[in-house]
Formats: sequence, C-alpha cells, structure tokens
Amino acid sequence: MFKHHPIMPHMCGRFTLTKPQALPAAFPQFRYPEFSETRLPRFNIAPTQDVLGVRNDGRNTVEEMRWGVRGRINIRAESIAARRGAVAQRCIEFADGFYEWRDRRPFYYTLRSGEPFAFAGLWEPGNGLAACDVVTCRPNSLVAAVHDRMPVILSQESLARWLDPEPLPAGDAGAMLRPLDTALMAVREVSRRVNNAAYDAADVLAAADPRLF
Repeated sequence: MFKHHPIMPHMCGRFTLTKPQALPAAFPQFRYPEFSETRLPRFNIAPTQDVLGVRNDGRNTVEEMRWGVRGRINIRAESIAARRGAVAQRCIEFADGFYEWRDRRPFYYTLRSGEPFAFAGLWEPGNGLAACDVVTCRPNSLVAAVHDRMPVILSQESLARWLDPEPLPAGDAGAMLRPLDTALMAVREVSRRVNNAAYDAADVLAAADPRLF
C-alpha cells in the first residue's frame, strides 16, 4: 500500500472534504440524510476511514461508506476497461481536494473553482457499511509532474450514467474514466503535517514548511 517511505501512500491515498455543507448546492440531484461526524470538515481522509458517497443502487442517496475493498483502496481504470463482463457495482466518493507526494513533499490538488467533486469508484457489500475504492487513471499534465496516476474525477455529465443501476459495458466504463482537464485544476505545496495519516486538522493545508536543508 505504501511507496518509497512508510508514510507515503499510493495514489489515491489521501483526500479532503473540507466543506461538506457545500455538497447539496454542488450536487442537488442527491438526497442528503442527516449525518453526525461525517458532516464535520475532513482535511486528511485516509484508507479504512468512512467517506461520503453514493452507490448506483437507484436511491441517489448520500451515505457513509468504508474506504477499502478487501484491502484495495484504488483500482486502475485500465483494469475496469479490460473486464470481460459489465461493470455492475459503481459508486462515487465526494471530495474537494486530494494529495500527491514527490520526495516526501505533499502537493494538494483542487478544482480552480474550489467546488467539491466526485471520484469514480466501485463498491461491494461490507459489514455494516458498504466498502468502496477510488478509480485511478493516467495523470493530466498538472499531476504528472508529481505522480504517474491520478483519481478519476467525474464530470457532472458523466455522473448520471456512472450511477445508473444498470450494468455498464466495460468498454463504455473505460471511456468515461479519463483524467480531468488540467485547465480546471489547481495545485500547491502544503505542510508535511499531512504526511501523518492520523493527523486531521486544518493546518495541514498551510503553506509548505520551510526547507530544513
């Protein structure tokens, strides 16, 4: 699960949902039941933790899911496209930023608009909460400077089809799992506090720490 150093996760290994209250305006097509802890801002969401998302079960309801499917937190878009059968159990996970690392330095990616977005994912039944993963694809030019993969961020136009309850032919699914346009994204280096997966506070998004050498 880790690369180069025990605190450096594979892509996509951490993300944020700093303004969960912005979701209803950004995604008005979904139902929003009341939550408790998952309504709190999250600045360092890590694998095995609870995330907010929607399954393609026909309910269009936002729910808590557990990030990790049988030890897998990511699945490659190419693997989905190469499947022989249709892709049945699809989902999204909500975020408003994600992290990538280069030489142990964390970089934070968001939309230029600052709005929340939806990762493409797959889900399976779990003990209590459904389990989910995040689909990754080749990077756009902004992410490629730091990492060789990036999460698939679905456009609003793709959401309805990705969440349709009907199985989706693998080729059609693969065609949707593409890197987001670089022009829509922004990036900045942030504090190394985020390297600690157990630390979840707003100051992880502070400007990068002064270099110690």
